[in-house]
Amino acid sequence: MAKDIDVYQLVRAFAHKNRLTSIDYQVFAHAVQRQAAGSDQSEAIYRDLAINPDTILLPRLYRLFQDRRVALETVGNEVKTIVMPEHYAEVFFNEYKRLDEAPEIPFPDEESLKVSVPPEWIQAVNIDTDLGILSDRKEEAKVPLYRIIFNGQAKPLVVPQSFVPEKLLECSVLKIRHYLRQGANKDFIFNKLSYAFANKESQLKDALGAVLTKPTEAWGQLADGGGDFGFQFWAYLTSYIKHDLDKKKEKAAEDLGIYQATLLCEFFASHYKGKAKRLLDLESASRSLGQGLRKPPLYFAIEDVLGFRDSQGQPVQGRLSRDDIEAYLKEKTTTAEEGLLPELLVIATGQGRRVYIAKEKVFALVFRLLGELRADCRSRLVQQWSKILGDFQSSPAMEDDEAFVKELGALVASRSPLLDALIQDRLLPLVYEELSATQAASSDISRLFYKGELLPLDELLELDRKSLKVDAKMLLPFWYSVPILSSIMRIFLGSGKKKASVPVQAKAAPPEAQTLKARRAAFITAACQVEAEIVPSGYTLEEYIAELEGRWANLLNPQARRNLVDDVNSLVRDYLRNVLRSLSPSNFTTERVKSLSASLADTPSLLKLKNHAALELYIQLYMVKLLKRTSLH
Repeated sequence: MAKDIDVYQLVRAFAHKNRLTSIDYQVFAHAVQRQAAGSDQSEAIYRDLAINPDTILLPRLYRLFQDRRVALETVGNEVKTIVMPEHYAEVFFNEYKRLDEAPEIPFPDEESLKVSVPPEWIQAVNIDTDLGILSDRKEEAKVPLYRIIFNGQAKPLVVPQSFVPEKLLECSVLKIRHYLRQGANKDFIFNKLSYAFANKESQLKDALGAVLTKPTEAWGQLADGGGDFGFQFWAYLTSYIKHDLDKKKEKAAEDLGIYQATLLCEFFASHYKGKAKRLLDLESASRSLGQGLRKPPLYFAIEDVLGFRDSQGQPVQGRLSRDDIEAYLKEKTTTAEEGLLPELLVIATGQGRRVYIAKEKVFALVFRLLGELRADCRSRLVQQWSKILGDFQSSPAMEDDEAFVKELGALVASRSPLLDALIQDRLLPLVYEELSATQAASSDISRLFYKGELLPLDELLELDRKSLKVDAKMLLPFWYSVPILSSIMRIFLGSGKKKASVPVQAKAAPPEAQTLKARRAAFITAACQVEAEIVPSGYTLEEYIAELEGRWANLLNPQARRNLVDDVNSLVRDYLRNVLRSLSPSNFTTERVKSLSASLADTPSLLKLKNHAALELYIQLYMVKLLKRTSLH
């Protein structure tokens, strides 16, 4: 691969070695030629430089000139001088050093120093629209010099870009101090300020004294925002100085410099005050974000966060931009002390959706999701298994714990992707470990783990495979629990299914099956009769059951209430199943139902419940509901 040379680096190295900012081109070219002659002549570029350096150097120098990295001074068509940006900036650097010792001299400009700066190396900066932006900019400017333009009749000044804002502000405060030290200016300004700061004479003396004796400290306070008093002090101080100077018909160069300094201090006082207020707004808005992320539902997508409101109901996005909010989330999800998880956890829930969860709220969310999912999974599995059992079939999940947990996992993944993601990402053990180390893990959280590992899904959801199978059987007609009758029906239904696929005339059902069908129909009739006698006019069976449920199951926690109702329903189903083994349809009367419900309601486990009358009536109607569900349709 052919070699090339970096002419810009060669120029900078030559300038640095010889302490030059303006380089004679011929001297530079001869130096490069000598160096190339001593290099490997098998390289074509070194041979060309050694023979005629202009063919290599000049095209590259013109490109650097077009890129505004160097200036070229020419005579005719020949390049005479290579000028570095530092050549012009150095002149102004030296002038600002003079200002440190002699604040009475004016701020420099091109006219006073008799310097013509190439346009590509100086940027016009309006004090109102541009100076604040450049003062806050972190990256290095593309030009070495700024020409600051004031509104009104004040002359522009030129300042090295690296002096903005600190050095420029420091020189401005020194000029203000110089003004106060002249004649009676200090007393004049103090008297003016005394009217503006009534009852604050001590603070006023300290602030004015800092400008006179500790100017560096004074401008440092100004850059920090100055506080409410500091901002007002500089606003009034600069206003009175400008007013005093405006009265002079003929202004000396010294007065013009002080006027420029006053305009700069006035601007920076307002600018830093605005920054301080902006910072307070950011902190307040950030607190609103943090508080919002810790409120229900405890997990939020970016769209949710963008819609947060503060304590006054105002949109947070009105005070923070989307970039600000995204930067906040990025910091909170990536920054943490060594060995700890970040303050916010990011969970991917599939299909590109990501949610944010406050670390200390993750287990509150987990408990809520488990509670919501427990009833949902239980209901779905019981219904599904009941259909399978109704066809006299089974499934691996009904018979094997491992298969049951696997089926439960698939159900959780479809019904609650967030809980599934929390479990699959293995974040919960890490959060638990962190909480345990600080003794912040409650006993409730500890029950979710065994030896630091999360419990299996069936234990987390408190779902027992055998109990679910029993509940699934209870949804079947009562005769499924009678071995002799269920055996007959298995044969009958099984043969019926086979014959359904063969185009022959169906045979009549066996006498036993006919007897069973008649018994079922009789129970349905009896149940409907009891329903008509118990359910008030204007209610359906389901409506009245729901109303009674609200009377005795009146827990505030929705999940606890659902669990209580499920437990009572399960108890009623078990009790009725045993009763039906020996009860005839003719004996299923309203009086008999009331007697059965009273016996069940008086058991120790149900005596603890309030509103016992509503509970007994609920049990009666739930028995009727169970018997009505024994129909074949």
